[in-house]
Amino acid sequence: MAAKLVQTIRTKYTLNELIFGLVQGWYKKFDEIPKKESIGVLYAQNALETGGTVSMWNNNIGNVKFVANGGSIDDDKKYIMLANVWEIVNNKRVTFQPPHPATWFLAFSTLGDGVAHHLDFLRNNRYKKSWSAVEAGKPADFAHLLKVAGYYTASEADYIKLMNIYFNKFMKDTTYEKAVAELVPVEPILPVDPNVNIPVPSDNKPLPSAPIFTNPLEFIIKWFKK
Repeated sequence: MAAKLVQTIRTKYTLNELIFGLVQGWYKKFDEIPKKESIGVLYAQNALETGGTVSMWNNNIGNVKFVANGGSIDDDKKYIMLANVWEIVNNKRVTFQPPHPATWFLAFSTLGDGVAHHLDFLRNNRYKKSWSAVEAGKPADFAHLLKVAGYYTASEADYIKLMNIYFNKFMKDTTYEKAVAELVPVEPILPVDPNVNIPVPSDNKPLPSAPIFTNPLEFIIKWFKK
């Protein structure tokens, strides 16, 4: 079954929703809480690519293109076509319109699906060399490695500049800390039952500890001597 062209839908999120989605997606995929710097790199790229999700379509957080490969490899994939997509070709800005393949972008049903794909896309495929910069939380290195791998055709200097601006802004914000707290809530302290008597030591003496029997036979002898 070939990839499916779907309706183009603007998927705009608040900063809290986006950061929680990134933190939750990382936790689900890697079974660990990500570093703030790592989420900062991912956030900065999304802010650069989508204008802070204002121009994010169908939960494609990195504006990843859909490239038709044919056959079963395209099964279950969904994509959209966007108007006025520009790229730098031979040092000139060229604008493309549908149905040109340059206007094809991957589409996802939920933010979680989009995050999961983007993490895998950066870590395991053509752009996997950039993943070390995500883990290290280095936006400039990330932008450079993406450029080397052909992720974008815009100016590398401009890409790095914007990545750093968004990254530094994020690092001063507390949205990440709120997302982590929501993902891994602190265990509540259970109230003490007033009807339960809790022994309190007197004269600052420690409570006697329960006898420890290393030998099962010793326990049996002590029991029958009672």
